[in-house]
Amino acid sequence: MIPHPPSLFSGLHVAGDFPFSEPIRFVFGGAIHNLWPLLVMPALAALATDRAARALPRSQAATVAALSLAAAPGLVALALVLNSWLFLQPFHTWRGYVAYRVTPAVACLPLAWALARLLQRQAAVARLFRISRPAGPRLARAAGGLRARELPSHEPDCFVAGVLRPTAFVSAGALARLGDDELAAALAHEGAHVRGADPLMLAGLALLRDLAPFGRGVAAERFLAAREARADTAAVNSAGALALAAALVALARPATRSAVVLPMAAADTLAWRMDALLGRPARETAIIPRRTWLPLTFLAWPIAQSALLSMFCG
Repeated sequence: MIPHPPSLFSGLHVAGDFPFSEPIRFVFGGAIHNLWPLLVMPALAALATDRAARALPRSQAATVAALSLAAAPGLVALALVLNSWLFLQPFHTWRGYVAYRVTPAVACLPLAWALARLLQRQAAVARLFRISRPAGPRLARAAGGLRARELPSHEPDCFVAGVLRPTAFVSAGALARLGDDELAAALAHEGAHVRGADPLMLAGLALLRDLAPFGRGVAAERFLAAREARADTAAVNSAGALALAAALVALARPATRSAVVLPMAAADTLAWRMDALLGRPARETAIIPRRTWLPLTFLAWPIAQSALLSMFCG
């Protein structure tokens, strides 16, 4: 028998002869008992969180629930990776070899991929700092205490990037399109992202997403929408709704989702944000549907695995 870690359930044992006892022992106590969860559980968590996140509104009220759901699949994967390394033991059979050598090696693959992607994103941010230049007089005046840099591009770009040094990047094209009031509104929006530590949270979610790259990422989209709604509110309070609406229209452009930057006006967010500015906001609610919390139970799988191992194979 393969030794297994002790658990709170180690005193519970199921009788040896009962229907389907052998398949259950194979799943929870065989050579693959630590391998199949690495492949299956994060995918199931991603599917469950995608389904649950559809019930969330695109508003600030959904921030906590959306963040929890977006992080859940990656946290499940991370817990399983750590669990596979936590109880390394000597082995004398092929089952032991699979459980205590192959499984940890497989677990390292998504972790290595996620870390490589993290380094790639940081290199992209470093490139932004290299190709940009310090803010000119107009941008510096509008930015106030916000760290800002100018991009030598004619595209209308305005976004925040950087984890350790969150910075607003504004292109020459954006400066040419925006009036002073619109520029102030855009920078107030980006300043809200910086004060809310949104670049840091985005980087963390991107890392977890790389650990479990399954599903459509609906929860992450809802979280970004909640942070955009918060930043829009701050910009309205600072510069007015009309100035912000004009800035959104001027800067709107098709954009792919990026884990490196927070674009000011992605085209796919423009409709509901303009609705909110025109007085038709999404219904705010602090009551998050119960089913949104169900996927978080996947985080308990390593404990459940140990308990089932003790019950069926003890």
